[in-house]
Amino acid sequence: MMMLISMIVLTSSTLFIYRHEIKQIEASEISTVQIQASLISATIESALAFNDLPTVRDTLRLINNKNGIEYVAVLLADNTMFAESDKNTQLKPATLNLNNSPLMMANYFDVVEPVTLEGELLGHVYIRANVDKINDKRAYYQKVILSVLLLSLLLTYVLARLLQRIITVPLASMVEHVEQISEKKDYQGRLSLTSQDEFSTLANGFNHMLDVVQEREDKLTQHSSNLQKLVDERTKQLYQQANFDSLTQLPNRHLLMTRLDGAINRAQSNGHQLAVLFMDIDRFKIINDSLGHNVGDQLLQKIASRLSRLSDYSGRTSDVVARLGGDEFVYLIEQLPHEAEATNIAHLINDLFLQPVKLQDRELHVSTSVGIGIYPEHGEDSTTLLKNADASMYYAKAKGPGSYSVYSKEMNILSYKRLELENNLRNAVANNELFLVYQPQVSLSNSGYRKAEALLRWHNPQLGRVSPADFIPVAEEIGYINELGKWVIASACQQLKKWQGQGITDLVVGVNISSSHLLAPDLYDFIQAQVTQAGIGYHQLELEITEDVFLDHSTTTITQLKRLQALGIRIAIDDFGTGYSSLQYLKNLPVDTLKLDGMFVNDLEENESSRGIACSTILLAHSLKLKLVAECVENQAQLDFLNKHGCDFVQGYYLHRPLTAQQLTETFLEKSLLTEV
Repeated sequence: MMMLISMIVLTSSTLFIYRHEIKQIEASEISTVQIQASLISATIESALAFNDLPTVRDTLRLINNKNGIEYVAVLLADNTMFAESDKNTQLKPATLNLNNSPLMMANYFDVVEPVTLEGELLGHVYIRANVDKINDKRAYYQKVILSVLLLSLLLTYVLARLLQRIITVPLASMVEHVEQISEKKDYQGRLSLTSQDEFSTLANGFNHMLDVVQEREDKLTQHSSNLQKLVDERTKQLYQQANFDSLTQLPNRHLLMTRLDGAINRAQSNGHQLAVLFMDIDRFKIINDSLGHNVGDQLLQKIASRLSRLSDYSGRTSDVVARLGGDEFVYLIEQLPHEAEATNIAHLINDLFLQPVKLQDRELHVSTSVGIGIYPEHGEDSTTLLKNADASMYYAKAKGPGSYSVYSKEMNILSYKRLELENNLRNAVANNELFLVYQPQVSLSNSGYRKAEALLRWHNPQLGRVSPADFIPVAEEIGYINELGKWVIASACQQLKKWQGQGITDLVVGVNISSSHLLAPDLYDFIQAQVTQAGIGYHQLELEITEDVFLDHSTTTITQLKRLQALGIRIAIDDFGTGYSSLQYLKNLPVDTLKLDGMFVNDLEENESSRGIACSTILLAHSLKLKLVAECVENQAQLDFLNKHGCDFVQGYYLHRPLTAQQLTETFLEKSLLTEV
């Protein structure tokens, strides 16, 4: 009876353990694949949302290398194939069944996992795995169980009575432990058998199996956690890259258009207005080209920092500041109470630029032009509203630095004309549409014509005569001013060569140079080449620069001017009195001539302040051993005043309008008043 009972108990327990463990093994394998499917689902959520096929394929390729995985596919919500593994296997399904998961077959089982994002079904992950591991473990357990049964049967007959207690106690313990594992799914508990027999070996094997399962479970949990962190970080990076400018960290064009569309929808529903303020940094291209893109990027970051604090001054925390690209920024005002609020914000923006921008060892004075477009008056959709605000900005830029304007329909015509002007200007040199005129600078000491300023003129077949006041700012903005400057220098040198052949050998020609051209690395070599080719003297050239150049580029500018002056080229400060130069700068500048701005000459007769400034400037120039040229002399009274107070040269329509080279030649030959400087 004991042997029979032992055989029945042992056989039943062994079969129970075998069946239970096989089921656990199957469940474990299915669970492992389900975990992998869940990991894939979590990994490709963002990629599937953005139709990022390469990322999904990389993920499938990675998981496809796992042992036991035969086929992996990702289907969209409508059950269409999005991506599948490229592994060559006989178990590749002919059709994908998403309804019976997991499905255990003789050679494989299938697992299907949905892919969702914020509750929305994006698709499914389909995995087919083989049952090789399960079959191997089943065969292993069959051998173990068969061996144990045979050994037990042999020993039971001899040791039934002796081993009764030894067998039943550990067997009961094992059965109880297996039941606990089956019920609670807790793999941390272990069998504790101290006897040195088969049950102890089986218990150790069972404990070892639990150790392996637990270790794998921990690794999968850790891997899942790391993978989730990686997915979260990558999702955050993708969102940041898609919606924010990498340089300034402000919202980019994509995010601005999204918010602008939302603001327009809310404004349409609630019946209120909104405004778009389109900003462009004045003279930014000159700064960028002159000082380098690194300085330009630093300047944009400082400007973005100031604009981002604009809501603190305006008290409008719901407004949005964005960078469209380059030096273009947009300020979006939601719930605009009236148009005056938009102009008030434009005033605040201009006030932000009153203080110079400090960048390491230099200070830059910059301003911005602001164009204002108001919904729905100036556009009922985001594209039209932004385009019209842009057109308004160009109109403001034409008014002068630091200006703003509100859009009107006429501005589209002006924008078209500006575009036409810009396109024709780029071809002006190639089409020989440019020419020079020369305005003499008359010496008051002997009425001689020893100097003349070269003035650029443009005549286009379609546009006619275009004023320098119109095309020079455009040339500076589009970065074409350096090409114009080169053309002027080359043309002036060739004209000096012609005059030299006519016996006029002592004329000095002044050429206006922009700040960007002055700091161009090839200017020095270019002037040397032109002077050498023309066979003239360096002293016959005078470069005229405005004094605000020294404010932004003091150290670099002075170094460049000293190199040019060392060649013998004369240096003049044009429009003196309207810029920011300090006397400390002026004392150390490599300068030969000051040109008093015409605004101080125009009202010499009736304005005592202008007379004082003119006299003081003459004394200042002479104390620094510089020559002074007074511009815009329009009548005899102005000429008499300047002559009385010792001005060196005068220039203006009262004496001469700008002359062609032939007219100036005839004037020289007629009067024969050229003298040596």
